[in-house]
Amino acid sequence: MVAESASLGGRLLAYRRRRRMSQHDLATASGVSVDVIRKLEQGRRHSARLETLTALAHALDAQPAELLGKPRGLAYGAEDSELLQLRRAVLGLLPVDGPVLQIGDLQNALARSWQLYWSGTYPVLARDLPGLLGAARVTASSSTVADLPAARTVLAELLQITASLLAHLAHEDLAHLALHGARHAAEAADDELLSASMLATRSWILSRQGLWSEAEDVAVRAAAEVEPVLSVASPDQVAVWGELLRYAAVALSRSGRHSEAAETITLMNTAAARLGGDRATRYTGVSFGPMVVAMRAVDAAISAGKPRKALQLAVRVEHPEHMPPAMHMRYLLNVAWAQTLDWHSGDAVATVLRAERVAPQSLPHQGIARAIVAELLPRRRAQRLPGLAPLAERMNITV
Repeated sequence: MVAESASLGGRLLAYRRRRRMSQHDLATASGVSVDVIRKLEQGRRHSARLETLTALAHALDAQPAELLGKPRGLAYGAEDSELLQLRRAVLGLLPVDGPVLQIGDLQNALARSWQLYWSGTYPVLARDLPGLLGAARVTASSSTVADLPAARTVLAELLQITASLLAHLAHEDLAHLALHGARHAAEAADDELLSASMLATRSWILSRQGLWSEAEDVAVRAAAEVEPVLSVASPDQVAVWGELLRYAAVALSRSGRHSEAAETITLMNTAAARLGGDRATRYTGVSFGPMVVAMRAVDAAISAGKPRKALQLAVRVEHPEHMPPAMHMRYLLNVAWAQTLDWHSGDAVATVLRAERVAPQSLPHQGIARAIVAELLPRRRAQRLPGLAPLAERMNITV
């Protein structure tokens, strides 16, 4: 087992030795040059592009998060075997009993769960979800015909939140299992847009695993199925279509197909213009609109190796604080990564510290945050970067 506090190069070396591969073997299997592998292992490079890390991880039969040293499970705040209870709930090992709740009470609990998720309050959410899943299953199995679609909808969304949380906690395969249950419940609810939103989540999880062609295929197929006639479409239809396009753009950017990603972002702009502004909808959980599209453009520029362009595009994102904290924090990390790549080191530290203030419980689960800190730490030899060392210690990164 590789220690969480080890450097990227140290983890890479350990995984390579575990697989009994030479540097040349790894270069051949991954398509990454021997020079890059050697510099990472020798500590002459401290980070690499996500695409490079993913190629190395797949060649080593590992997850990208493992090479980044991202913690599995709750980084802090765990109290009573939360992950074990989540696993039992997903696998259906918890007893399905208890009172049948009113649909309104379940819907209120669902709304609170989404709020906890988007605020990045993972420990509380992890404690709540097993009990809520049990209650939703009891209610769905006992509902009247009139209430059954609503009960199944709540169950589907609770499983969707569970899948999303598990992905953040680096348990992606268990997340897919939870999402399988969510999709089954959504189909039983006979709601096309709900089913499409589950596929958006599936695409996102696949992208987190570096399975970009699969993520693209899921998102593009689902987007084609729900593509609306914009002149008569409802806001929910437009927003779900836009979200699917967003995840297709992510997958295209990560796989290096930047012109296709740009075309997809143009389609996102069309959807955002139809909505006329950022607005929350029933199915996307958060607002979709021009700001989300602008944020995606920043990320696409970074993936294309254009950090300076990314920083120029970031100027157009005027009020990211209007987004939920977890989404705001993730956007700030994109900006910090662009600042890091463009050698605005002090600005990058300040931006990561700002991201930490926005969503402190979510930050340790972001692989990009660990990559930024690892890249910046050696620069302290030539630059004064106040606040960086304490941040690294809070993230359990060796200083």
